[in-house]
Amino acid sequence: MARLGIVFGLLLCGLTIVGMSVTTEKSYTQFVPMMFGIPMLFLGVVSLNPHRRRESVFFALLLSLVAVSMGAGRLVVLAVHWAAGEYVNPISLRLVLVMTLMSLVFVVIAHLWRRRRTRTLAAIAKSSQDSPPEVPADPDKLDQPIRLDAESPANPPNFSDNPYQTPPIVDVPSDSSKTSFSRSKST
Repeated sequence: MARLGIVFGLLLCGLTIVGMSVTTEKSYTQFVPMMFGIPMLFLGVVSLNPHRRRESVFFALLLSLVAVSMGAGRLVVLAVHWAAGEYVNPISLRLVLVMTLMSLVFVVIAHLWRRRRTRTLAAIAKSSQDSPPEVPADPDKLDQPIRLDAESPANPPNFSDNPYQTPPIVDVPSDSSKTSFSRSKST
């Protein structure tokens, strides 16, 4: 989803560049796609971090909803002007229409992604509540880390092939004499 946010942000910025380079007649509506593209690009970059992905996708979804509503409102205003016989810049009309459609596509994709991810995480949480991890009965083994299988419900599957994901924690040996953190008693 992070890459998709980056792509949509770049497409919205590119839409403004195309609109500015096609005509010499400038309008403030030609800058509107870039006003939504830059924050969308930023939120896409932020969502590369797995710990921030859910929040940034949510804010990108809200931003796209605002873009759809503002684009639809501007399309209505331009349609009223066109119906009244006034001149409407066709480039601005097309830019707003394409921006609205692109934002609507992003809203649908982001909503489906969030719903699928929420259902998957809820299923994992429910299955981990049904079968808690095994705790050793021996008090000496309580300090050792509990290993979870790859098939265990408490070990969720990898949701993406994100190269920036945190590596798994390495198990520390249980013998405290081998660690460098042991204190020597001074007299």
